Amino acid sequence: MNATLQAVEPTEPDPVADAIAALTAAARQTRVRGAGTDQATVEPVDFGEIACHVITRVAANLGGVDALLAGRPGSWEADYVRQIVQSTAGDDPDELLRWRTEPVRLPFDVEDEFYDFGLGDLYDQDRDSAADATFVEGLSDDQAAAAESIVDAIEALWEQDKVAYTAAYLAAARRYLTDRGATVDVELAAPIAGAAATWDDLTDQMQQYARSHTPLPATGAIPDYSDGTPADALRRAGLAYIDRARQA
Repeated sequence: MNATLQAVEPTEPDPVADAIAALTAAARQTRVRGAGTDQATVEPVDFGEIACHVITRVAANLGGVDALLAGRPGSWEADYVRQIVQSTAGDDPDELLRWRTEPVRLPFDVEDEFYDFGLGDLYDQDRDSAADATFVEGLSDDQAAAAESIVDAIEALWEQDKVAYTAAYLAAARRYLTDRGATVDVELAAPIAGAAATWDDLTDQMQQYARSHTPLPATGAIPDYSDGTPADALRRAGLAYIDRARQA
């Protein structure tokens, strides 16, 4: 007799069931009170504390208790959860941040940042100007090679600046967290084509901090808006891309 094998459809992950299983296992654990003494006793874990800590860390990972309860914020269940989080971590957002266990994913596109500063346009203008200089009639071979080297140097500076700024931006974002006692890391998240970046209060504050505390590679100082854009300041200081390429 031939049996027909039926393909088994894979089950979808069920995070709620996984959470119940994990919490059940945690509740079955024991702890030793008075370890190393004659009065040592084994007793159940303090599950109330565990449950409060778990809920508070989930709230911290989502960016706050409001985000945690966004599905039905006015319910009686939500009210109890809010009380648990506030009783465990307090009302200060920085206190809740210290309970976070997930890295913070910070939307970041270095070229977008540079164009906001005017640096992208500065690069485009300087590269185009340098490229035009390679087509001037009557150039000797040495002059043509020198003109082409300026183009190459501008392109290299652009790439170097993006790498340096990204590293400095990440360091500033990490400093924002460590200054508030958080121990999680930061991941810079490149935008997905056609999708808008996802922001919350935490990532918005971190982005503002990083932008205002990250030095520009050309100056080693934070962006200068005192008289126009940071690109205007670089041009006035003789630190435009074409100036730096000629000095290299």
